[in-house]
Amino acid sequence: MLFDTIFLTVFFLTWAIEGGLVWLGWSIRRRAYGAIWALPFALLGGAAGGVLVPLLGLDNGVGVGVSMIMAPVGGALLTGAAYRVWDDFGLGERFAFLAVSRLEGEPSTDAADMQRAGDDSSPSIDSALDPSRTDQPADTDEPDDTSGV
Repeated sequence: MLFDTIFLTVFFLTWAIEGGLVWLGWSIRRRAYGAIWALPFALLGGAAGGVLVPLLGLDNGVGVGVSMIMAPVGGALLTGAAYRVWDDFGLGERFAFLAVSRLEGEPSTDAADMQRAGDDSSPSIDSALDPSRTDQPADTDEPDDTSGV
């Protein structure tokens, strides 16, 4: 009984990992747009593709090999379907309000989008060292009198 449980757990993990590898490839290709949405579908598709082979009657050594081939196929099918839903229903725009910067409380922006829009509101690295800036405090050699004495 324990051996069967361990055996099935290893198989399900292997099928899920194979589905996850397909997801990883698609996510890199799409530059992670909608990747978190598609991850559970990829894992589920990998496990479903692998488990369907023994359920259809191929439960010998050949069935193990075929299930290892069908797991990425199932992962690819469900990952593709998840990305299709993401794109067709505009879920990126619907969930955009969740992308909030934790430091400033304002929606985070993509640097590439800011450059395309011509917005250069972020200061450059060299501007912090610019002596002509007026918003910098003047350097003095006098120590600050904060001791209260």
